[in-house]
Amino acid sequence: MKKTFVLFILLLLYGLLQAQSPAATIDPLQVQKLIRFCDSSKADEIMLLHRDKVVLNWRNPHCDSLYMGTASMIKSWTGLVLGILIDRKLIKSVEDKVCTYLPEWKEGCTKNVTIQHLVSMSAGLNRKGARGVLSKTSMNKYVLGLTLDTLPDVRFNYSNESVQLLGLVIEKVSKKPLDRVFADLLFKPLGMDSTRMSRDSAGNALAFGGGITTLQDAAQVGLLMHNMGQYRGRQIVSEQWVKASITPSKRAPYYGYLWWLDNTSKHKNYAATGDLGQMTIVFPELDLIFLRRQNCDLSPASLSMRWMGPQFLELIANTLSPNNKP
Repeated sequence: MKKTFVLFILLLLYGLLQAQSPAATIDPLQVQKLIRFCDSSKADEIMLLHRDKVVLNWRNPHCDSLYMGTASMIKSWTGLVLGILIDRKLIKSVEDKVCTYLPEWKEGCTKNVTIQHLVSMSAGLNRKGARGVLSKTSMNKYVLGLTLDTLPDVRFNYSNESVQLLGLVIEKVSKKPLDRVFADLLFKPLGMDSTRMSRDSAGNALAFGGGITTLQDAAQVGLLMHNMGQYRGRQIVSEQWVKASITPSKRAPYYGYLWWLDNTSKHKNYAATGDLGQMTIVFPELDLIFLRRQNCDLSPASLSMRWMGPQFLELIANTLSPNNKP
């Protein structure tokens, strides 16, 4: 009953806004559909930004927590930190061999793995899931001992291990702990005061997942990407890197530099996503950013994420009123 009442008040407010302004940003009926869909998929909070302003922030009244695990969303953030280091010439280019910066990874040196291979998930490391880096006490020690499953540049293969190796490259060139680099280059410039990285039992920061953040903090990364690396008038990461990040990679048209790409839908978009449906989706042509978090319902049914697909993306796009669509 309480949830229905909150939804009614939200829609009433949107209805008043629509009545007062023919060019209102969002369609209240479509917003209702999106909220109901997200509620049914066990979301705890969603946010919509249009033209860099929050136009919707819905929360599940039965979930008290405001925090969320980043899951694999943080992989995309790792890509941004890597780009900043390239912008600053601490790394010459993505074509550099990983061995130049990380000679301790013998297999990378022997097989001529490049930074581009790691950042586009084509290094030759198969997805290992819970049997891989996730299960290790010292994750850095584990990835430095990895051998390749295939030669580099043969196929796309999503891999936590590839991103943890990138984290080690970032530490090497910056000469700082990984979480300090993220704080200095990304979190502080974007005002992400409620965000932190996780560590393994050996004290290594995780580059591939496990961070803690809020939807408000995660939205700042969406704004940074949508504005081609600018944030409040300051260029945090180059426009060139942002464009490269959302350009289809050689082995996967649906993946760039640690960002998922959707260039086949009616409204093209790119996303940082993670388990449970933690996500930041940017629709550049619509000037629209959508974020979702879930952390209160961890039931097996909610873990499947079967709700993900074209219908869900269309629901998001349809929240804009016709006057605000290109």
